[in-house]
Amino acid sequence: MTFKKYFSWLASFGMVAAASACSAATVSPNVADHERMTIVASTPIIADLVRHVAPEAKVVSLVPVGADPHTYEPSLATLRDVSHAKIAFSNQLLLEESSLIETIDANLPDGTSHVALGQEAVPYGARHIRLVEDASLSTIWLGFRVDGQGSSTDQVRISATSVNGPGHLSAFTTGTFGNPTPWIASYDGIDGDDVVSLPTNAHTHMSWGFSKPGKYDLNLKAELIHDGVPKLLGTTALTFMVGKDPQGVAPKVLDSGHVDITAHLKGEITLEGTGETGSAASYDPRSVVISVPHSVATTVPSNEWKFLGAPGSDSWVLAQAVLGKHVHGEIDPHLWHDVKNAIAYVEVIRDRLSALDPEHATNYRDSATSYLEELRNLDDWMRSVLGSIPASQRKLVTAHDSFGYLAKAYGFDIAGFIAPNPSLEPSVQTLANLTRTLRDTQARAVFIEPTNRTHAAELINLAHSAQVRLCEVQSDTFAEGVNSYVELMEFNTKSLKSCLDPDSLPAWDRTWHSKKVEQK
Repeated sequence: MTFKKYFSWLASFGMVAAASACSAATVSPNVADHERMTIVASTPIIADLVRHVAPEAKVVSLVPVGADPHTYEPSLATLRDVSHAKIAFSNQLLLEESSLIETIDANLPDGTSHVALGQEAVPYGARHIRLVEDASLSTIWLGFRVDGQGSSTDQVRISATSVNGPGHLSAFTTGTFGNPTPWIASYDGIDGDDVVSLPTNAHTHMSWGFSKPGKYDLNLKAELIHDGVPKLLGTTALTFMVGKDPQGVAPKVLDSGHVDITAHLKGEITLEGTGETGSAASYDPRSVVISVPHSVATTVPSNEWKFLGAPGSDSWVLAQAVLGKHVHGEIDPHLWHDVKNAIAYVEVIRDRLSALDPEHATNYRDSATSYLEELRNLDDWMRSVLGSIPASQRKLVTAHDSFGYLAKAYGFDIAGFIAPNPSLEPSVQTLANLTRTLRDTQARAVFIEPTNRTHAAELINLAHSAQVRLCEVQSDTFAEGVNSYVELMEFNTKSLKSCLDPDSLPAWDRTWHSKKVEQK
């Protein structure tokens, strides 16, 4: 699709009226409208899931197709639909506009349940991830730790012995009032002052700064100081990739979680922290590369920070967790981008409808069983298609942070986004960092949502300046030619495959894939 066409689409977007979507789950013509149970769902995606479990019911989506559930204000017609409902389903987790949730709660008949699928699906196997409050903090936290208990006077010194890279490297802390203390700083050379000292069985957070993009190698040694006498515990090397693609540099890329450079009193240096699932993990420092993305780029504020670079110059900083700052905020509400979460939604819907209407519980279970089989097939097909994209090309650059579940479930890297959500305006620094990301990570495409034009212009301009493809994905609702949840996920899978892996064959047909699986 050409840039000219996208600009035309952007200009005319507001003039296109959203049409109601037809679901693949049809209603029997033998059931009179007044005999059908009314169910309200907050969004078209949730309504489609409900229709597949209760095809005989009258299912009403309160947010119309094409509207953004984050901002949609309920109409008077919404009040009528809610007041006649036997049950309501919504996503919640701050997906829907708060006034819509309040309207549902205030107008449901007494005793009518309002099911928050985002919360209730967790016991069924749905998994939450958290939204990023600050992209510059959505990185690995890298500190120092001593493992093992010595005497009250023992100290462990972790010293830098050399630094190799295109610029200066530093490890520093900041005080209560923001004043920095550099512990390791290569701008004035590496000597005996470039050391972090800790008591035994202790740890500290640390920020890391880099004055230029590129690959840095930091060599370290750890010594136990007992009664003033040093004992070597071990040596190691750390590799940082700043503003460049870390894939292929080492067997393991560390780009998130909490990890400490750990000196063990038994005599070695390892990296200890949390792995991808949040469980404890241990790494050999020589087998990993620490990713420092362009999203952490900032401007050196004053001469007090000269170890980062000259005032006004760029610096790349992995920030520590201090003064109440957190990497993550509220839960990401876009669970359905992992099909396994949608499966959990359907199971909740099945059980809540069966409890509400036990006379037809068998029908709900039968309909759900058939649909769940289709969703499992969809998930398997997606893993096969998306897994065929080379790992180095699975980079997502989008307008908003809406695809975290898709990335986590199907092996993608969120290389960047314009803003965490549509309501936030991007800073000049954010746009500059994303431009660098597109250039230096060699992302193949940027992805725009046809039903959400917030920040679309910025993303189009970035794609044009970086000379990369501009492609479509769908997030919170249905767009033209997509009328169901399954079709939405198929559309996104095919778009990701064709845009990120254009030199190979396109995504194969899901029906063909199902037959191949059955033949095995």
